[in-house]
Amino acid sequence: MKILFVCSGNVSRSFFAEMLLRHEIDSLGAENIFISSAGLHALSGSPPDPHMVSYLLQKGIPMKMHESRQIRKDDVTWADLIVVMEKAHEKMIEATWPEAKGKVKRLGWYISRGLEADDIVDPYGQSPYHYRLAQSQITLAVKSLAEELAQNQTKDQHAKDPYHRD
Repeated sequence: MKILFVCSGNVSRSFFAEMLLRHEIDSLGAENIFISSAGLHALSGSPPDPHMVSYLLQKGIPMKMHESRQIRKDDVTWADLIVVMEKAHEKMIEATWPEAKGKVKRLGWYISRGLEADDIVDPYGQSPYHYRLAQSQITLAVKSLAEELAQNQTKDQHAKDPYHRD
């Protein structure tokens, strides 16, 4: 499974979600899940938001090197699931790349589960409250997504093993 997180600048929300999901997937022992992130309006090469980096470090979550980058058609083709932060991102991706329809889901859906998905607040340049809100929203949603991915992987493994009995 190939997952692409997308936000506006790829320095706060999508970066943060990518790092969290990498950590959660490792913790759950899931395999063959590839994760990346990009931005719709990214200034390529920008470093991650220091507030998000600080939060990850405080939680002991390892980070790989990150520089923001602009989403490309190759990313849309590569991804099995494109996870966006806002309804506007979903609309923009589907308008730009119609082939993305059916692959795009708002991250807030993993919190609401079937109800109208909330947008993930953009904290960049905002108050500490906005950062805490975005970090909480993303953490809850990513944990839910990771659990779903791990469960699906277990189901797939059981389906391939004709001798498996629960």
